[in-house]
Amino acid sequence: MTLLERVSYIRGLMEGLGLDENDPVAKVVSEIVDVLDEMAASIEDMDNYMTEIDEYIGEIDEDLEYVEDYVYGELEDEDDFYTVVCPNCGEEFCVDDETAQKGELNCPNCGEELEFDLSDCENCDAKCGAEDKD
Repeated sequence: MTLLERVSYIRGLMEGLGLDENDPVAKVVSEIVDVLDEMAASIEDMDNYMTEIDEYIGEIDEDLEYVEDYVYGELEDEDDFYTVVCPNCGEEFCVDDETAQKGELNCPNCGEELEFDLSDCENCDAKCGAEDKD
């Protein structure tokens, strides 16, 4: 039984008592039932709103999971990534294994041509922090 149904039941019980509307106690009880009715309606509205929000959050969570799979899934599928620091401007950026194997690229920040050799790289695992060499 919902809150609104319970308040309606209480209202029916009160009316079934046949209380005199001019009696102060009957007035108080009637006002209490009216307040209970308003509170029950507000609570039901909040419950409905919370259900909608919960469903919406579930949809957002599913969308975010898709985005995470798309973004992080691609990174996991790629080869190793290396961190490169430009000696000219100090910009730090990542390059994939294929780009690093070429041994040269231009800094995306200042355009400086960078050359490096991965054979000098210690711990050449993914995200090893390989730095460029001139």
